[in-house]
Parts: sequence; C-alpha cells; structure tokens
Amino acid sequence: MKNKTVITLLAAALAVLSPCAFATTLSTTLSGYEGFGLETEVDLPDATPESSITRVAVLVHGSGAQGMHEDLTSVSAGVKNLFFDDVSAALVKKGFAVIRYNKRNFQINKMAAKTPSILKSELLAKFTSNPLLYFVEDAKAAAQFAAQRFPAAKVYMIGHSEGTNVALQAAAQSTSTVSGVALIGFYCGSLDNVLLEQTVYRPLYIFDQLDANKDGALDANELAADNPAAKSISRQMSAIDLNHDGKLEKSEFMAANYTHVIMDFNDSMRAYRKQEASYPTQADIIKNADFKIAFFQGELDNQTPAYYAKSIELINRAVWQKENLSFHFFDGLGHALDKRSSDVDLVFKPADQTALSDMASELDDFWK
Repeated sequence: MKNKTVITLLAAALAVLSPCAFATTLSTTLSGYEGFGLETEVDLPDATPESSITRVAVLVHGSGAQGMHEDLTSVSAGVKNLFFDDVSAALVKKGFAVIRYNKRNFQINKMAAKTPSILKSELLAKFTSNPLLYFVEDAKAAAQFAAQRFPAAKVYMIGHSEGTNVALQAAAQSTSTVSGVALIGFYCGSLDNVLLEQTVYRPLYIFDQLDANKDGALDANELAADNPAAKSISRQMSAIDLNHDGKLEKSEFMAANYTHVIMDFNDSMRAYRKQEASYPTQADIIKNADFKIAFFQGELDNQTPAYYAKSIELINRAVWQKENLSFHFFDGLGHALDKRSSDVDLVFKPADQTALSDMASELDDFWK
C-alpha cells in the first residue's frame, strides 16, 4: 500500500492459555488483502501438534467493527458474550483448529486509537470506498493463511450474519482452498433485504401492541399509553402523521422507519451495494457449489429470520436436489444461537452450549 502500512505474517508467538476450554491459543498476524496486517488467534486442541491437524475452520464476522472474539457484550445487557470464542471452544473439542482474526474496520479503529491520523489516510479512504470487497478479500486471505499454516488440513469457513455472505463469496472464489462452509444466521439476497426486514418489518409488533382496537391506526388514546414506544411516537407525530388526521396509520409508521434506510444511503453504503451487485447471489453460489454447505439457524432469529434458510431448503428439495447441503433449525434460539423468549426479544445472550455442541458434532460428521 502507498502508506507502507504493511504488516507481514508473523511466526507463531508464545502459546498462552486460551479463553476457549480444551484449546491452546497462539497469537499471530495474518497478511490480509494488499498486505494489511490483521491480528489473529489460532486455537488448537490440546496436545495436538500443528502437523497433525486435519481440519481448520476460519470464522467470518457479522456486521459492524468486529474483533476476533466477535464480542456481543454490548447487545447482551452487559453480560460478557464472546460469541466466536464459544464457537471455537465447541469446534476444538472435535479436533478442529480455528482461525479467528480482526475484521478490517475493527483493526483500523484499533490502530486509529493510537494513531488518529489514520482516519485521514489513504488506507481508510480505500477501505470505505469499497468495504465489502475488503471483507471478502480478507476472508480469502484468512483461508489461504489457514492452508499455508496447516498444509495437511482441509480448510472450512464459518460465517455469522453478514459473514454468511462474505464466507460464501470467499469460498466460491477459493474452491481450491476451501472445502466447505457453515452459515449461522444466514440471509439471502441484498443487504437491503436485511435492512428492510430489520428496520420496517421487525418493529411492526410495537404498532400491533399499541393498536388496542385493531383498526390499523394509532389514535390519541392509544398513544397516551404509559409506554416508552407510545411516548416516542407521540413526540414525532407532527412529522410522521402525513395526512394530519391525528392518527398514525400503519403505513405511516412503516414509512417513518423506512426513512432510516434511505437516509443511511451514504457513499460507503453506495459502494457496498455496488460491489454486492457485482458478486453472484448467495442462492447462485449455493446452487452451483460442489463444496459442502451447512446451515445453523435459530427459529427466533429476528435479524436474519429462519425463512431465508428455509427458502433454500425448499428450493433444494423441490428443484436442485443437491446432496451437499445440510440444515439444522434450533427451536427457541436467536441470531447467535442464543436463547430468546420470543421472536421480538432483542437482547442477546451467550450462545446455547448444547446448540454449539450439536453444531460441532454435525460438522465433525458432515465435514469428514
């Protein structure tokens, strides 16, 4: 890169006790796209020499600036929740080595905390001009890192949420390296599909709860309820009550939420969408893939609902009839395979250990 911020691949550092049970963790740095260094941890089953590893899984992050732990504590009511550490712990019990690396935007933020000038650098400008490209290319680099570090092993990728698309794109471009993909919280189609689901349709339960007389509109009495949502809507009525009738129709409620999708259409998101459109769709990749693909989906996932994965299963049963696809739907679990009270429960919890154990056992068998 022009700013010469190139961090080359380091040799394995001093082994330390891993936060993942039954594993040893080695800290290192992998060389991402264009040589950019991404801090990385390699989790190994205890007493297993690297030369004896036969399978290695690369974990690919969900949306946002995620580190190698995919730390969900901030959305878990303050409960410590290191999702990727828990996923890794389950996998290493089955003899997998696991690669966890910092997502590029997380790594840049970490560097900027020490060197603020990075925020005005070409390094950041190039990334923000095409973030999805960098996520996919970094995932490909991580898979190549895994193949080089464990030359006797088959390489697999496990994507979560946004990482399901990134992992599929990376695997489809790395068929000589990647032998299979697992998808947790899968979505199909564009980012806009997900934003529409999360921003417009997911909040409809709030409207339905407030609409006591079920007439499809919130009147003054319904908005006078001692309810945080009612109070928030009341404060905005002058702007969102488009026909000025003193009521909020469901379409007006949906429109107010959809404005966030429109207003967030900034340069970075525009570039993301453009790159997304240049890639094959997730469905096309799955349809044409020879590598094994496993879906692990919570039935109460309200970010990437189960219907995305179930639509693929329906098409496969009726049309494709591919034998390299596997589906597991977990009752009572959410977006990170965590227990939820309902499909409108937005608070994350640590992943259900039984579900992770089941997933690891299935992958152990599926990826023989």
